[in-house]
Amino acid sequence: MKEVTVVGAGISGMVAAINLAREGRRVIVRERRKSVGGETGIKGLEGKVIKIGDGTPLNLERIKSYTGIDISSVAVPLVSATTYAYREKSEIEFVPNVKAYLVERGPRKTSLDVFLYEKAVSEGVRFSFEDTVRDFENLPADTIIATGLFNDAFKELGVPNMQVFGYLAMGETEDKNPKVIIYLDEYTRDYAFYSQVNGARGACLFSRGKPLDTSVKERFQRQLSENDGIEFDEWNAVNIGALPVQSARNPRLFARNFILAGTLSGTIDPMMLFGVHGALVSGKIAAMAVGDHYKALEEFRRVNANFPAGFIFSWMFRNIPLPILKYSVRGGIKAYPFLGRIIGKRLFYLLPGFGRI
Repeated sequence: MKEVTVVGAGISGMVAAINLAREGRRVIVRERRKSVGGETGIKGLEGKVIKIGDGTPLNLERIKSYTGIDISSVAVPLVSATTYAYREKSEIEFVPNVKAYLVERGPRKTSLDVFLYEKAVSEGVRFSFEDTVRDFENLPADTIIATGLFNDAFKELGVPNMQVFGYLAMGETEDKNPKVIIYLDEYTRDYAFYSQVNGARGACLFSRGKPLDTSVKERFQRQLSENDGIEFDEWNAVNIGALPVQSARNPRLFARNFILAGTLSGTIDPMMLFGVHGALVSGKIAAMAVGDHYKALEEFRRVNANFPAGFIFSWMFRNIPLPILKYSVRGGIKAYPFLGRIIGKRLFYLLPGFGRI
């Protein structure tokens, strides 16, 4: 069998590489950074590493069965979250029939990134670091492109996208307990959050389409400090990158003669932008596409079937009058304990593949 090239050592790229190696294929992963989870070239974060907790609903057994990879050792159960919905505080206890987890992202041994890297190496996958792809024309057919939020591939392959801007702060804490705090406020029609897992902590405030003023960042800083006693030494203004949420038809498995995976493929929740579940699922589908385009395309369409509905919900959330939005969000949070037990996993059907694998 010919060697398969994977561009990008993120979640989806490494899941694809692991599955291909298990099929007996030779696989090389080309990564622009010095190491998995290493220093980033994202504007505003140049030369720094991202160490943060990424929250997501997951059914670990189904993910294991679907991808062939058991990530339970690096998925930390999350039983509750604090929300501030337009300054109204709520403590949400997640219903037991839908499990939520935090996974650490970054270069530490406790991260999902390092876990998948070590798994890939054990399966015989080769990695080429500090290897930026600048000429897509010279890549072999059926190369898997899994470059995450980085703009380059979106531009090169003509994938519709929306730029995302924000502020990010990171650090470490002696508190090893998982924690998530979500802020919904007037300063963005997206949201802001704080998360900590395995002692790594971070806060992010972001907005689609336009940069946020520094006064917005300062307001979020005050809220974190006054409400929860959380402070950071440094905040970075960040051009987070490109998100595939420009069109209801954004999801695509193929571009030119390449296979797409992860964020670039649009396998993401367009409403809340949960990406871990979609990255795991799309990595498996990308590996499938190397051997069977038609079968993989059918599966890709199936797991992304709810993207258009999510796109509409997202558009409404960002465009309806603010008084209606406040009332709806606060009402939804209050109704969650009751609705969650009745509706169960259907609450998260906007996540690619959730409830469909």
